[in-house]
Amino acid sequence: MAPDPQLTFETPDRAVVSLRLAGLGGRSLAWLVDALVLVLAWVTLLVAWSFGGDLLRRFQALSSLARAGVALLVLASGWLFDVAFETAWQGRTPGKRLLGLRVVRGDGTPVGLVESLVRNAARAVEVPLLYAPGVLSIALSARHQRLGDLLAGTLVVMDRSRDLSRYAARPATPGAPRSAPHGRVGAVLTHRDFERLADFLRRRPVIEASARARIAGKAARGLAARAGVPPPAQDESEAFLEAVAASAAGGAP
Repeated sequence: MAPDPQLTFETPDRAVVSLRLAGLGGRSLAWLVDALVLVLAWVTLLVAWSFGGDLLRRFQALSSLARAGVALLVLASGWLFDVAFETAWQGRTPGKRLLGLRVVRGDGTPVGLVESLVRNAARAVEVPLLYAPGVLSIALSARHQRLGDLLAGTLVVMDRSRDLSRYAARPATPGAPRSAPHGRVGAVLTHRDFERLADFLRRRPVIEASARARIAGKAARGLAARAGVPPPAQDESEAFLEAVAASAAGGAP
């Protein structure tokens, strides 16, 4: 079996990054998970609605226009489900998050609201045809893009969960000081800062050495300045960032 194609691009920091494009199998499983979550949400709402009386009788009592409105609302909720999660979770729905996938723009940056709206609007064509056009497009296109991706200029890439265990703090040496600059930095790190830091640490192996050192040094100095601690030496920047990540994740004092 041929390996999944790669998406290679250069960041504004001139770092060359390579990401694996997701294939049909992973995307299909992610869609099934999302469908299950959505169906469970619908069932929960129906059960809650049924507490007010006979559900079928109440639905039949609605006018034809109201029934059509309910049907459109159900269909729209499925469309908005993907748009809301892709926008709020940086290109990840619950299914994509579970399967380690992410929707990105053509330059590798997280998908935005406009792109998400466009790529999911194409479901109006795909759903009535049981997703046959989307399946064929993913299977046959060089970059595994379904119709919505082609229209929006988006891609679905592999984005495995971050494993920070390798950054966990080692047992302290007896008599060593308990306070450390990275602990103060980790304490003021926002959730978005942590996501960006963990993303850099995860992508280090595919970043060119000089760009990697430059990015690490700039990030370390910036975080140190924000926390009011002395910046690390240039050759200690990556170790400093690892310690910050461990501290923010609860693995360091």
